[in-house]
Amino acid sequence: MTSSRARLAGIAAAVLPLALLTQVAPASAADPTTGTTTGTTTGTVGTARAGDSGLGRWRVTKVGVESWRVSWTSPRRFPIASDRPTIVGDGLGFGAPTVRRDGRTVSALVRSATAPSVSGLDVLLSGDRLDAVGDDNLAVPESRRGGGAPGSLTEGFAELGVDPGVPGDLAVRTSDYELDPVKLPGMREPIEMIGHVVEPVAGALTGPAPLVLFQHGRHGVCYDPTDPESYGGDDWPCKAPFAEIPSHLGYDYVQRLLASQGFVTVSIRVNGINAQDYRLADGGADARAQIIQRHLDYWTTIAASHQADLDEVVLVGHSRGGEGVDRASIQIPLSAPYHVAGQVLIAPTDFGTQTAPYVPTVTLLPYCDGDVSDLQGQRFTDYSRDLTTGDTSLKSSVLVMGANHNYFNTEWTPGVAVAPANDDWYGDPDKACGIDTPERLTDGEQRDVGATYIAGAVRLFTGEDDLLPLFDGSRVTVPSIGDAEVLSHAIGGGRDVRAPGLDSGLSLASGALTRFCNGVSTFEDSYAACGRGITRQVTPHWTSSYERTPTHRFFEMSWDAAGQSGGQLLTRPLDLSADRLELRTLVDSRVGDVRLDVRLTDADGAAITLTPEGGGLLHALPKGGAKIWGQTLIVDATGATGVDLTRIARVDLISRNDVGRIWVADLSAAPATLAPVPDERLGTISFGSVRQLEGSGGLQTIRMPFTVSGLTETGRVVVLTTGQGRGTTERFVLDLAPGQTSGSIPITYEADDRDDYRVAITQLSAWPLEGLMTDSYVGTAKVVDDDPRPDITIKAVRKTITEGQTARWRIRFAGGVDYDQYFSATPVKGPRPELTGRDVPAAWLEQQGITKKLSRPLRLLHPYLSAQLRAGQKVAFMEIPTADDDRTEGREAVTVRIQVGSRTYRRTIYVMPSD
Repeated sequence: MTSSRARLAGIAAAVLPLALLTQVAPASAADPTTGTTTGTTTGTVGTARAGDSGLGRWRVTKVGVESWRVSWTSPRRFPIASDRPTIVGDGLGFGAPTVRRDGRTVSALVRSATAPSVSGLDVLLSGDRLDAVGDDNLAVPESRRGGGAPGSLTEGFAELGVDPGVPGDLAVRTSDYELDPVKLPGMREPIEMIGHVVEPVAGALTGPAPLVLFQHGRHGVCYDPTDPESYGGDDWPCKAPFAEIPSHLGYDYVQRLLASQGFVTVSIRVNGINAQDYRLADGGADARAQIIQRHLDYWTTIAASHQADLDEVVLVGHSRGGEGVDRASIQIPLSAPYHVAGQVLIAPTDFGTQTAPYVPTVTLLPYCDGDVSDLQGQRFTDYSRDLTTGDTSLKSSVLVMGANHNYFNTEWTPGVAVAPANDDWYGDPDKACGIDTPERLTDGEQRDVGATYIAGAVRLFTGEDDLLPLFDGSRVTVPSIGDAEVLSHAIGGGRDVRAPGLDSGLSLASGALTRFCNGVSTFEDSYAACGRGITRQVTPHWTSSYERTPTHRFFEMSWDAAGQSGGQLLTRPLDLSADRLELRTLVDSRVGDVRLDVRLTDADGAAITLTPEGGGLLHALPKGGAKIWGQTLIVDATGATGVDLTRIARVDLISRNDVGRIWVADLSAAPATLAPVPDERLGTISFGSVRQLEGSGGLQTIRMPFTVSGLTETGRVVVLTTGQGRGTTERFVLDLAPGQTSGSIPITYEADDRDDYRVAITQLSAWPLEGLMTDSYVGTAKVVDDDPRPDITIKAVRKTITEGQTARWRIRFAGGVDYDQYFSATPVKGPRPELTGRDVPAAWLEQQGITKKLSRPLRLLHPYLSAQLRAGQKVAFMEIPTADDDRTEGREAVTVRIQVGSRTYRRTIYVMPSD
């Protein structure tokens, strides 16, 4: 997902002082948490730059000292999908992106001494640069198969003796409920409370059954039943004739399978969140978590009548619903009247890099995901490893070859859904993950895999340990998934893990090249990065260089002849007398398949060489595009002689093919059964928002608050601040003490007595390192200028004009101010008849990316107007040109809503025919 134009550099965490200076936003700059942006004129804007890429319009607006708001407006609305448009580039640390109400403008705050150059910026969505011609996903190269013989990735897998995809013997029944809607922060409209229940028929159960709750992800919310080819309008709630898309019914097939096996299930609808979460910095994860808890609260009142056991609740979330499920698992306290026994995350987002300690988790990753194309759900597994030593919950990732994002939900599947739906993987049908390739699963085949692994995880979490091999990297399969190729790996579950570079050093290599590298993917020729020079590859274990999230170290080894070796010296011996050795191993898809032996050396120097399961063969992942993902290299040393298996001090890999390159994420001693999970929850930290008047008298401080709950050990989080002014701190580590319940981050600024930038905005994002989890991971500090502003008058230059003339509105300040100001406006409903798109020059509309439906009123085409008032100036103009056409028509009108700071003005100009 990295741009070939933008030179994106990674950044390492550093411990820095906490003194921060804010930036100050202009009068018309709006709170980024509202999703609105500041408009500018085309061309130069103060010392900022604006430009048109040909596929949209960039705007870079100075909003304070060394502070900028960067926005990009697309010619068309962004799709309602799970991934979100993100601004990246120039090695800058952008704040959390938000989308304006127009649905096609994304913006973010950034700190920079000079204006960011739009030539070095990109807008990324689902792996594609929206601001560049072409689809980057179509340029993904096919992987080459290496030294191994061609064949299935799961060739030689054994059949597991139990198959969770086989329906049970219980008859099932369905029902639905609807409760009063719930008002949530940041949402103008309340959120519906609707549930679809599938459970065994009355009398079929002999006792309480675990409750499984499903939450769908971000998808379209309205459709026209009379027009199956298009989604509905922009209004929420849906207005007739539009109806709601029933996304929550899309898991009925899994619900029926689980109900037949003895589970009570409910799938909840969150269209109200999907329609409004564009304005939220966390993408709506907290809102989704809140709705889950509201439904569970309701189930405490009806559990008995449904024979539901709320001591064993399993949460299942798809797409952004997966992130919502994980956030709920973090938030639900042990004192709640229900207990989360595990969670299943299907193609989830993880914008907050969060995971739920002490909650068993299975994450399904569809290899051909065209929405969450970076497979960021891998973070739910990887980032759980180092948070705390006491977490024994299983964290498993399951890679489903040939699966896309949408087909796990029948209501997102074309030909099955009642509303418009699509295959989210798009491009040449004969290449990569194209629908005509034999590797792509049909929608029915994909649902077979989904149902089997969701049911398998639910049953594993509720006591069926014999299903563990489906999730721990074992070379097994089951008949219900047919010929589908499914791989897995796991950490936790009682494993004794060794992390490269933290719990090990390099052993002396023999021929092979070995090193420890940082888990970053970058175009830069950075020796420290594992992914240096790896372009157009999906590397979910590694962060992209434009991200500022914490990274992990990996062991890297490459070779050019059989028999070469290298490995790791363990700082603590590993006991393999009863447990098998697992190495989560990434194979370089550009080089090809590898075959490896493993040499174990004990603390006394005795050594033995063993061949891993499957002959030590690990395939590069060739199907559906080039991806690098960790497979499980398994060595069962049980019964081996000649070494002390209780004290393994060195693990080396020996090449058995001529050329290869691999990375090892970690190695561990894995027990055959799951370890008990302590009845605990990790402490959490939540960042809040603060607002204060500027004051006067020089250096002032505003303190961004945070609260801490349940912290029993030392805690550390990485904090990134964006938007501050002359300060030098941007990224640092915040340390917390056991028992700490609150604190604040001081942000300093220079107060004055001038009417200057109206609001100082510093946005903070945080990611956990160890000892605690983030809950609300975005905070905001605002300093409001309290010095008087000159009076403003806004009038039409001429209240009536003739076709072909320009409608102009004058914005006049009674006195000058010492900062640049920017104003935005949009046509709104006013006196009729209104100007339409045919009443203005087509070239003017094309500059706005508007080329269709020109017969509609101008306000429905959503043109964007802006104006600039430079420091010291008093007058600015807003303009709409009109066209002199040959049509016979009477007087028309155009009304605009002009935004000046927090105030809104409506002004109308009438347009008379020219003859």
